[in-house]
Amino acid sequence: RHQKVVEVAPATHLPKEVRQAIFGDAIKLAKSVGYRNAGTAEFLVDQMGRHYFIEINSRIITEEIIGIDIVAAQIQIAAGTTLPQL
Repeated sequence: RHQKVVEVAPATHLPKEVRQAIFGDAIKLAKSVGYRNAGTAEFLVDQMGRHYFIEINSRIITEEIIGIDIVAAQIQIAAGTTLPQL
């Protein structure tokens, strides 16, 4: 009944400040529950630029959206590669 009507990914129109706030909140959420895997954190953004958490999905997002082969990155991280080394 209260589902999203339109989903835009990546949301290239977001102001940098809103994007950084969403990134920060997604990281806080993941850390607060000990989440250590690939997944998606979804937020809604209203017309005032305020963002609201919807859900975190433990799934892999497509490389078409972010340009990174997440499966390969997970294997490299499991083998000891750090994020900056990717």
